[in-house]
Amino acid sequence: MGLTTPAIIVIVIVACLATVSLGAALSRQLYPAHTHEARFQPSHEQAHYMRSVRLKTLGAFHRESMHDVES
Repeated sequence: MGLTTPAIIVIVIVACLATVSLGAALSRQLYPAHTHEARFQPSHEQAHYMRSVRLKTLGAFHRESMHDVES
């Protein structure tokens, strides 16, 4: 008699999911991800710019916190 069309579709989808999962697991074992710090090292100019932005923002927060009456 054979399998019905919906049964074949379900079998194919499950087989595809198993194949993708196996491939993902193998690639993760063979090529492990590096830590975030090792993958991205900003340039000196970018680090300097972001440091200046943080200091400006920190100063703005300090000025706003002085007006806070709850603390």
